[in-house]
Amino acid sequence: MSIHAGNLNERVTLQSPSANRDQFGEATLEFDDQAIVWGEVVGLSSREILQAMQANVVASHRVRIRFRGDVTPHWRLVWRGRTMEVSSIADRMKRTMLEMLVREVQ
Repeated sequence: MSIHAGNLNERVTLQSPSANRDQFGEATLEFDDQAIVWGEVVGLSSREILQAMQANVVASHRVRIRFRGDVTPHWRLVWRGRTMEVSSIADRMKRTMLEMLVREVQ
């Protein structure tokens, strides 16, 4: 499963959560941009979706980016104006690539 730099042709914004208080003192969850990176975004086939569901992961896309050690499953990403929650993360190719299964949210 090799990936070439030419396949990383989509701009993806990585966002991390932060808990804040509003003017009434209520906790609100906001997301802060951490980085804009090049990535490969691929929609999952029906077969891949079923395989992910067997592992209790709800996913609609696979996103590959260069390895980053700070990304967690609590993060989300924005791609072409679409917000996606990270369902799972896996290191690939001796920690040179990060593969995320994500699902689109409204």
